[in-house]
Amino acid sequence: MKLLLTSFWFVSCNLLYVEAEVGRNGSFRGLGPVNGDPNDKLYHKQKAYLEAISIPEAWGILDSTPKRTPVTIAVIDNGIEATHPDLKGTVIQGYNVVDKNDDTSPRGGHGTTMAGIVGAIRNNKIGMAGILDRVRILPIVTGATSTFGTLTDAFTYLINEKKDDVKVILMTDGTAESSSRAVTDKILEATAAGMLV
Repeated sequence: MKLLLTSFWFVSCNLLYVEAEVGRNGSFRGLGPVNGDPNDKLYHKQKAYLEAISIPEAWGILDSTPKRTPVTIAVIDNGIEATHPDLKGTVIQGYNVVDKNDDTSPRGGHGTTMAGIVGAIRNNKIGMAGILDRVRILPIVTGATSTFGTLTDAFTYLINEKKDDVKVILMTDGTAESSSRAVTDKILEATAAGMLV
């Protein structure tokens, strides 16, 4: 018997978490129905790790909960290709903290890939299957390589300008600067403002 995640956190205004049930006789009740594999072209490359964290079961629950409010997720990285067909309609206007403007076009492919993992359109026969659906992805550009200054600027922007909209902040740029005291303080400030980092 495959043991599924016992507690899976969803980023949703209507569904905060799901816990698996264990019956009196020790039997395990799964998280939700699985409606078959997505038809996304690259899903076969994702399948093993998505199954390891019970994402297909989570999709079953999401698919059976049609009245969910879209959630805005900020992706701090090197930009996102908003016109990518697998992200169509999910990327909203973001901010470039380096140039202090709204040009969030990619300075490499990493940000677009991270956005795809989070919110690529599922079952559209192209690309990958995103973990979540009905999300709005807000790109925050910190440049090709981030510094603690650009990261703190990113958090300052989100806290001051977007705290009522953004529910989750993903810091996917992979910089070592993310462990600085200034960045840690900004993460704590964002968390106190109600954002999941």
